[in-house]
Amino acid sequence: MKDWRHWPCVMLVLIAGVMLAACSSDGGLSPSFDPENQKEYGLNGAYVGQNIKEVMEILQPDKADFMDMQTRESYTVEQMAAGEGNMVMGMMLVGRTQVMVMVERGVLQSIMLAGVPEEEAEKFKTNRGLAIYSSEQKLKELYGKAAGDKEIVYKGSKQEASFGIVNDQVVWFRFDRL
Repeated sequence: MKDWRHWPCVMLVLIAGVMLAACSSDGGLSPSFDPENQKEYGLNGAYVGQNIKEVMEILQPDKADFMDMQTRESYTVEQMAAGEGNMVMGMMLVGRTQVMVMVERGVLQSIMLAGVPEEEAEKFKTNRGLAIYSSEQKLKELYGKAAGDKEIVYKGSKQEASFGIVNDQVVWFRFDRL
């Protein structure tokens, strides 16, 4: 490249390509399930390993109560976000649906969803896009094949996803840090 007049055009094309690739990212999920990506283990954009304050902003519960499992002391989101609470269990009401979470020192350790009213099913999707009451086939399309018939488990080295199957439908799911 001996003609330096083209150098600015080449740089602009390169920068535009990098920016386009960055903007087209979907928040860190690859086309196929990655058991080592903690963002795979979550609901509506919230995921295990995330700070509870961020989780609350994403899920926007109508009501939430948190209690330490050992001391039975109540905790606020601000207290937990600051790292207080050894193992705090939480029950959130989002619409008519209960979402259960476990928080350790401000970090989401577990999230569980079950008993969702059918009319609210589409409002609750895994970060990969699986809605509650989806078919087992849809689960396998999004997450891949796994062993099990009534409980299907996908496991990484630090996280685990469990899906409960009844009559070929996903009726509950749970994401945990190991």
